[in-house]
Parts: sequence; structure tokens; C-alpha cells
Amino acid sequence: MEIKAVFFDIDGTLLTDNRTISPSTISAINQLKKQGILVGLATGRGPRFVLQYMASLGMDFAVTYNGQYILSREKVLFMQELPKEDMPALIEYAKKYKKDLSFGTAFGVAGSRIMSFGGGNLAYRLTRMIPPSWAGLVNFIFNRFIRKVSPQDKEQLRIISERSIYQMMLLATERETRKLASQFPNLDFTRSSPYAVDIISKGNSKLEGIKRVGKQYHFTLDEVMVFGDSNNDLEMLAGVTYSVAMKNGTRKARQAAFYVTDSNNHDGIFKALEHFGLVEGGVDVSQ
Repeated sequence: MEIKAVFFDIDGTLLTDNRTISPSTISAINQLKKQGILVGLATGRGPRFVLQYMASLGMDFAVTYNGQYILSREKVLFMQELPKEDMPALIEYAKKYKKDLSFGTAFGVAGSRIMSFGGGNLAYRLTRMIPPSWAGLVNFIFNRFIRKVSPQDKEQLRIISERSIYQMMLLATERETRKLASQFPNLDFTRSSPYAVDIISKGNSKLEGIKRVGKQYHFTLDEVMVFGDSNNDLEMLAGVTYSVAMKNGTRKARQAAFYVTDSNNHDGIFKALEHFGLVEGGVDVSQ
């Protein structure tokens, strides 16, 4: 087994539930880099969000917005905007059904204040405590009550006309997502939470993003290891030979992966890399 690059999802994988990076994960990444193995991120988050982790961990590149925007420490490697012709119809859908909608740009996320809050540390911790089966109720509360206090940005058409949009995020249940997919055949819909859907260009994914990075850095999918926990990781986990799902991951993610490791809170990344012989030294399992 020759591994030339390792990619990590962020939420629920690289980060613990306390939104920190465990010392064992930092040690593992440092060991990989000393061996000349490239390290990167593969996430639904945007480029502005990942810069802090790229800088602090010395990562080589990041596949962001589920493959729509890829960057290295030096430059942007790939960008694919969402098709402009589909955006007005998506906005009308959100207005009709009183759904909050956000727009992922190169400089951050614009639009819904609720969804901006939902991407923060406090909301992340709260949603980890809510059963996924409550997703419909949570969406109802957000869409019917909280948005009255924090209304949706009304200048959505201006946002899409003035900025390049690489991903849209909509508060929607899985059932609603299936309905959307049938109405918008030129788009793909992927989920990293029970409460919201990420909207990207048809045929794009984290896996496609990793393929693009591989062409530029001269490695194949057989020479890659990936870590993930959510349903937006499914193509990546199924398409890479050495794929690892976190114990805290969704059932579909665990089924798609080649190997299931411990959770993000219990040194899962280090333990998997140690299992495959890529790092050594052990971790303190008494924590």
C-alpha cells in the first residue's frame, strides 16, 4: 500500500464535538507530512472557513463546497459556479415554502442569518444532541418561528447577480430534498446534516474534487486515503480504495467505507492511520 495523499472531512471527523482538533490528530498529520504524504481537506464548508485549518496544520490543499472550489496554500486550483439559470427558480421555491437559503461565495456565506448561526459552534453542539428523527420538527420551528425574529435576507437576486455562487444551502428535510432533485435535474443535492441540503453542480462531489487534485499533484485514487462521517462523504468513501468512516458517522457512511475507526472524540483518525501503518507511537486511550 502506497499512500501519497490523505483527505479529511472537517465536521464530525477532523474536529471533535467540542470543535477542537485532538492532540493525536495533530501528531498524526505531522507524521504524515514528515513522510512526504500530502494532507488536505474535503468538506462542504467554504474556502474562507478552511483557511484557519490549512494554516495551523500546514495542509497542502482543500476541496471545499463539495468539490466546487479547490485551493492550495498558494492558489486556487479549480472553481465551478452554480448555473445561473437555476438560481431564480430555487429562490422562488424557498420563498414559496418559507425556506431559508444561503449562498456560498469565495469570501463566505451570504443570505440566511439562521443558517449562518447554524454553521457556528453553539448550533453544532446543540444539533449533535438532537435525534435525526426530529429533523422535520426542527425545520418547522426554524422556518415558522425563528425566521420571524431573524428574517431571510431579501436581496437574494442582487447577491446572485453580483457574486460568484459556488454552493447554495437550503433548510430542508430528506423528503423535501428528493422533491427538489426531481425539479432541478441540472443540480445535485447532498447532505451533511439532517436539517439542511447543499446544492451543487450536477456531477460534482468531494470525490470529483479529489480526482482533480490528483491530476495536478500526480496521484491516483488508489494512492489516497479519505476520512468522513456524513452522507455528503458517500461518493468519496465508496470511490477511494482506502476510505475510513468515523464510528460517529451515519449508517450509510459506515457502510460505504473500507474501514470504520473510532469516533471523532476518541482519536479515530490516529487509530485508523496507525492501523494502516502510516503513523506510530500510540495514543492515550484512557482519556
